[in-house]
Amino acid sequence: EGLDIDGPTARLDPGVYTLKDMRNLGRKKKWCPYFLARHMIAFSNIVVFNYQYMIDPKVSNMVSREMEKECVVVFDEAHNIDNVCIEALSVNLRQQTLENASRNLG
Repeated sequence: EGLDIDGPTARLDPGVYTLKDMRNLGRKKKWCPYFLARHMIAFSNIVVFNYQYMIDPKVSNMVSREMEKECVVVFDEAHNIDNVCIEALSVNLRQQTLENASRNLG
């Protein structure tokens, strides 16, 4: 709401902001904390978020497009990232599909 009105001029002072800080600032300035955080990604040097934001292609494209080129991404809860990547990038093939593909090759 208020963030739309202030638009591209909406900025925060340099610093480290927690979720609680964003909520308090949102209340004070009448800005939605979620959209404020998304808006500020474009001006951030370091971003900390859950790794699932980068693994999900729809979210990843949206978030990474807004990031600074030299932005550092720190993954929270990254202890499961290897399993999640394996699951996200794995496919299941039926035996019949493999046999058909093999026949088509020659």
